[in-house]
This record gives sequence, C-alpha cells and structure tokens, in this order.
Amino acid sequence: MEATAETIDIDKISDGLTIEEFAPLWLTIDNIGPFRNQPYEIDFTDSLGEPCNLFLLLSRNGQGKTTLLEVFARLMDFVFQEDPKSFGHEDVDFGNGRVQWDIRLKTDWKGNKRAVLLSLLSGNLDRESPAIKEWSAAALQKHHVDEWRPIGFRRRALGGKWQWIGKPDDLMDAFIGSVQAASSLSSAPDGFETPRLTLPSLLFFPAHRDIERVSTPDRSIIRPESWNYSTVYKVNSQGGQWRRSLDNLLVWLKWLDDGRFEKAVEIINKRVFGDGAKFLEGIRKDPPEAIINSGGEKHRLDQLSGGEKNLVQLFLRIGAHMTQNTIILIDELDIHLHPNWQHYIIDLFKDFVRDHPGATVIASTHSREILGAFPMDIPEAGVRKGGDIIKQGVM
Repeated sequence: MEATAETIDIDKISDGLTIEEFAPLWLTIDNIGPFRNQPYEIDFTDSLGEPCNLFLLLSRNGQGKTTLLEVFARLMDFVFQEDPKSFGHEDVDFGNGRVQWDIRLKTDWKGNKRAVLLSLLSGNLDRESPAIKEWSAAALQKHHVDEWRPIGFRRRALGGKWQWIGKPDDLMDAFIGSVQAASSLSSAPDGFETPRLTLPSLLFFPAHRDIERVSTPDRSIIRPESWNYSTVYKVNSQGGQWRRSLDNLLVWLKWLDDGRFEKAVEIINKRVFGDGAKFLEGIRKDPPEAIINSGGEKHRLDQLSGGEKNLVQLFLRIGAHMTQNTIILIDELDIHLHPNWQHYIIDLFKDFVRDHPGATVIASTHSREILGAFPMDIPEAGVRKGGDIIKQGVM
C-alpha cells in the first residue's frame, strides 16, 4: 500500500504565478504526415478573435485528423522538457517537418497581469527566424494580447540535438520553471473536476477507449500509473494492467477518502447513466474493483456496453487528471455511440466547458448527428464553437 497521497504544494512551485488562461489560437503544420507541399493552418478562434472552447475536426478518412491530435500532444510534451531527445515523429526528428501552435497565455505573476501570444515551436526551423507564422502588432491586438513570445526547440541536424528557441524573459522563465517543477513531483492535482492547480495540461484520448478486464491477481491499493501532474496525459488501453485500470483509479480515489471518489461516482451516474436503473454503485472489497448495479444485477466495469465504456473512460480520466487550464483532445468522439448518444455527448461537453471556463475540448468526428447538434451560426451561452474541415493531403 502506498504510504502517502500528497497533492502538489501549489504555492511552493508557482513563485506567485497564476495561469488565468491557456487556450489555442492558431496552428501551422508543415511536412508532417499528410500535410505536405505547403503549410496547413487551423484557426481556433471565433469571429471576435476569442479562442473556441469546443472545436471539431472533420474530414474523410486518411486526411490527417489523428495526425493533428498526436502532434498537439507531442508538441505540448516536447516544449516543456529541459533537454529533449526526440519529438517522437519521424518527419520532425529526421525530416523537414515543423509545427507551430499559438496559444493565448494570460498570467498573474506577483500581482502583474500579462496577456501573451505564446508560440510553441518544433522541427526543422530557420535559425534566424524560426517562427512559421509571424504575428503582427495588428494581429496581436485582434486577439487581445500585449506581446508575442515564441518558445520551443529547433533541430540542428537530422536526428541531431535540439536548440532552444526563446529570448530571456522573467515571466517565461517562471512559467516554464513552474511546469517543470510540478512535473518532477510525485503528486497529483487535488480534487475531482475541481483542481486548484492552474498550470496547463493536455489530455489525449485516442480512438480506442475500451475498458478491459484486469487479469492480474495482485490488486493492492497502489498509486495509478501517471497519477502525478504532467503536461500531457495520454490514455492508453489498460491491457490488463492493474495500475492503468479504471478499477485501480476508483479504488485509489476511495482510499484517499477526501471526497474525490464520491464526486466521481456522482458525475458518472449523472452523465453516463442519468436517472435509469443502471448506476455505478461503489467498490467491492474482494477482489477490489468497481461495481455497476443494473436493475439489481451487479457486474464489473468491463461488462458495460462499448458506448458506456467510452463515456466512463472519458469522464473519469478527465476528472482525475485535469487542471484549471486543460486542453482535452478526443479522437473519434462518436465511437461506439448510438446516434442519440452522439447528440447527447455534444450536449455533455457543452455543459462541461460552461462549468470549466479554463477547459478547451478539441475532438475529431465523422458523425452527422454530432454536426447537427453543433450549429456554428447559433450562439450558445458559455460555448465558443469552432471547426475545421480538413481537405488537404492523402495518406
């Protein structure tokens, strides 16, 4: 059994820094996967220049939706490393691939507020002018930011070392230092969907979101895999491993005995099961695992339907790992969902971004039902909608 279950000492690592916003504005990607011949750009803002908090990527199969989501996750992880060795995509590590993700960063540092257009950069970039997209004073004003700060790494040679991009800046040093300090600790954000930590993070949900049965007999109360704060958390199929499983996550939350387990159960029962006869009941002691009550019959999480597994996986992982400024990437949002549920999941995420103003949800989909529930021309309170139809590239 784990001896401690600390949470991050926010005041110790932040140096008086509070992140008030970390939201995508623009993407420029070039020579990566299907995005060849010329840079491909995505505008993540609405007509007022404000970053969208619910954004859909659409295209035919093989046009690059998954590539984009994977590049977002790799870039976010790569830029905040102290000494990166590999980006993790051959077109960036060994080819001419390059990427720039522009973020609006709002901070309060020791009582001084700043709004910065932060460009995260990586790849085969020019030495003197590494940015792929240059930002003019007029463009900065449109997006209500005061200054532009490119940061990241350029590759010196094919497969070679990486060179830091970024001018000396006290705020950037404090920001990057806080992220790196928090990532080095063995503790996690506190609360379930109510974290105090304001540092940015990214949660990436690949299309495969099954809940598999845990076969190992060793089910001790143990810290879940990747429990500590990280800039990027990628949800992998548990593969029968206890530390990766949702059962272990729920057992761990129950053992913490700080209200997170009860909040998790409340959220899952409200969003996934509604007022029906099926609900997440609690934790069985022997063996330790979560139990679903379905009209009086009890069964394990892995015996849920595919669509139910999808939603349970999403909302348990989001609640456990999010910070106040989290970007959530979901590949194939509609997977395993009946058309009625596809409409419902968009409504769930509309409510989610309303309840969590610092969250941004970017999802790919092929679903006409989801598009029907996502009218771009109809304003909805608390929801800034956006989308991109990818037409370039053939894989």
